[in-house]
Amino acid sequence: MTGIESNRDLERLRDSIEGAWEIAHEFGLDPFPTHFELVPAAIMYEFASYGLPGRFSHWTHGKAYYRQKMQYDLGLSKIYEMVVNTNPSYAFLMEMNDMLQNTFVAAHVFGHTDFFKNNAYFQHTSRRMIDKVSIHAERIAKYEFDHGKQEVERFLDAALSIQEHIDYNLLLHHDQESKESKFVKQSTDYDDLWELDTRLKQATEEHEERANKPVKFPEKPEKDILLFLMQHSPHLETWQRDIIEIVRSEMLYFFPQMQTKVMNEGWACLVAESLVLTEHGLLRYDELHKRLAEGQTIQVASGEHQCDVVSDRHIRRNARTVRLRTRRGLILEGAEGHKLSVGPGQWMELKDVRVGQRIPLSAGSNVWPTEYVAITHPTPKTWATVEDVAQTAGVGVHTIYRSLRGQTTYAQERITEAVMRTGYTAGTAGKALYASRFPLQSPTHVTEEFAEFLGYLVGDGNIHSQKQAIGYTSGDLELAERYAKLVTRLFAIEARPVWDDNTVNGKGGRWRVVFYSANVLDLLQTLGIDLQAKARTKTIPDVILRSPKSVVSAFLRAYFDCDGCASRSDGVILSTFSDEIAQALQVVLLNYGILSRRYDVNIRIKGQSARLFAQEIGFSLPRKQQKLSQYLECHRWFLTEDPTDEVVSIEPGVADVYDITVEETHRYIANGMLHHNSIWHSRIMRELGDRSVITDSETIEFAQLHSGVLSPSKTSLNPYYIGFKVFEDIEQRWNTPNKEEQDKFGRKPGAGREKIFEVRELDNDVSFLRNYLTEDLIKDLDLYLYKKEGDEWVVVEKNWQKVRDSIVGSLTNFGYPYLVVDNGDYRGNRELYIKHMHEGQDLDLNYAEKTLQHVYVLWGRPVHLETIFDGKRILLSYDGERSSKSTLEK
Repeated sequence: MTGIESNRDLERLRDSIEGAWEIAHEFGLDPFPTHFELVPAAIMYEFASYGLPGRFSHWTHGKAYYRQKMQYDLGLSKIYEMVVNTNPSYAFLMEMNDMLQNTFVAAHVFGHTDFFKNNAYFQHTSRRMIDKVSIHAERIAKYEFDHGKQEVERFLDAALSIQEHIDYNLLLHHDQESKESKFVKQSTDYDDLWELDTRLKQATEEHEERANKPVKFPEKPEKDILLFLMQHSPHLETWQRDIIEIVRSEMLYFFPQMQTKVMNEGWACLVAESLVLTEHGLLRYDELHKRLAEGQTIQVASGEHQCDVVSDRHIRRNARTVRLRTRRGLILEGAEGHKLSVGPGQWMELKDVRVGQRIPLSAGSNVWPTEYVAITHPTPKTWATVEDVAQTAGVGVHTIYRSLRGQTTYAQERITEAVMRTGYTAGTAGKALYASRFPLQSPTHVTEEFAEFLGYLVGDGNIHSQKQAIGYTSGDLELAERYAKLVTRLFAIEARPVWDDNTVNGKGGRWRVVFYSANVLDLLQTLGIDLQAKARTKTIPDVILRSPKSVVSAFLRAYFDCDGCASRSDGVILSTFSDEIAQALQVVLLNYGILSRRYDVNIRIKGQSARLFAQEIGFSLPRKQQKLSQYLECHRWFLTEDPTDEVVSIEPGVADVYDITVEETHRYIANGMLHHNSIWHSRIMRELGDRSVITDSETIEFAQLHSGVLSPSKTSLNPYYIGFKVFEDIEQRWNTPNKEEQDKFGRKPGAGREKIFEVRELDNDVSFLRNYLTEDLIKDLDLYLYKKEGDEWVVVEKNWQKVRDSIVGSLTNFGYPYLVVDNGDYRGNRELYIKHMHEGQDLDLNYAEKTLQHVYVLWGRPVHLETIFDGKRILLSYDGERSSKSTLEK
């Protein structure tokens, strides 16, 4: 067997590594300083099975070692190198590899260490992890001595069984004093150990505090199950919490490598309430995602009066965000790496934006839906009956009646559970009696008249749900009469204005229009209108944001009639206490090309924008329209308006963020602004050949070795093969863009190197493949979905988008099920309720039941797991003695 057999070979290897280091820097790579060490195969496979040298002992590591070593001994597989993400980095070379193989590996290592140093998701990992895992191993060895090896191993089994269920995003904002982690910042390697008593005390205090509060615990679902158990498990001892901390901290270190196995993340993403301009109007980002998930094809405005098709979507949970507020009052919140247009062909990540930055606004897009929004009439609600409770509990109706009257305790627990599941309440209080109602007469679509009615309702309307009253108040008889006529024409309900002398502010009376209709209230609720909303919580209805221009104009005209006015000196002024209305209104006006500015509760429109407002919207109330005309007549000309805005405040935050991939332009308009949405070892080795550091024969040998590393497989993805080919394709396409790409996207020839460095810095596997795995690449690389039928592999899916989505889907959450802690005090009995966020793939129930037993060891109380299996919601439970499975109501 060949290897590094002489000092001469060792010197040549040293020279080759130094040459590869120089060439890597010439190519623009910026790797960490790297120490290389030659080790025998047994040591290499030991390091690989443990993940890091010096890590704690556990039987799973030994199992991995024997499996990998056996495959090596049988010639089935081979590890060429192992590199550790530290500064400086450590790389281990197999001493049985020859000089050329180890030179090849060293060149590959520099690609890894450059990636560790520069990719966004590695920035928060510990660069001293080898030292830390050695300290962790010492602590676990001490626990084995103090508590017994069997007991510690049993607990490690439990912690390792769910080690993947952590939230890496918490590490990204660990420097913030977040409520998820109340730990003091560490200054030594032992701080996390010294503070365990403090954490236990904090957990006890939180438990006592929660005992006096009826709120849900946790308030929001927690993805980081290990962290939740470590902080809140009611029975763990200090050493057990420390072991969970050790397992979690080491898993956090490995997560970025799991995210970037094919290459490397940077989603262009905004929060859910962001308004995206689409062919269907302004859609909230979460609503846009919902429609895309349902299979709808949607085009988004991409600038310059153009729309492009959305080809993909993505959600990132608990991302670190940046919230910008502009001088005009616009607000934008998105992930730190989200790219925002700051000028023609210029993009800036939100984390790099500073106060004073000018941002161009997408004014005058004039992208509107062409069809009225259909109105879905409310479906009469069915109420649970005693028969429903009896069927759910598995008892007779008579038993239910006796139980409700307190005459029997038979099957009391089952009956109580059945009442909760069905939502049964006795009597008719609060229940709609549909049989006694007249049929509802209303429009089938949101027309201009219906929009006008909603404009008056949002402006000066009021709703009293218990009295089923819908009212309107105005000082103008003309508006009150108009509102009353709309009620009659839309709902066939007679309404008329009534003068009311009794006013709270003493400024004179008001005209009031009130009509009563439970059916209309149900209709409004179906349209998404909050019947309980007060002045500060009102919103522009979504059906208006999704309507054609004429409908939106009718709504705004009525709304401005109520809450707006015109001034001869200040143009148009609208007053609103609702932040949501103010933010949405400014975005809607930008679609017309109308610039506005917010001053506390007032939104002002002046200059050319006031003229455009008069043309497109205006007032229907003559006295207000006259004032607007006077303002315009007093100004024969206006200064040209600057369609940019200035950032005046920046705030950090954490939120779920949403992303889309846009065909052609890769950009879209949201909240009135424009948004964007290993290869090196080969080049280094070729350059070493050109410089005669390696011989011609070794260059040929390298080509053969390289082709072996990049060989595709029918049964699994070869990350080297996919990553190499995609990077090559990116560089080629950006180096030699065709005329259409140059004209549409402004690509300039020769930008390939710059582009792949950008991708290296910002992307992970999911975004990398989703954005750059093209139809041509999938065909060229033969990336189809196969399955084995008999002894043959056959293609079962050729649609390139489905193939790409299947590959990306397999990488999402690293292929692990997405689980969250939904309730840490289930049934008020400190039982743990975990929910599986089902994404199309059922759990292995046997595996899940065994894992629940491990979770019980960590929690010490009964544990439950809700999931979907064969299309049905089921609940798996373990109480410390037996496992059970039950079906939940839909």
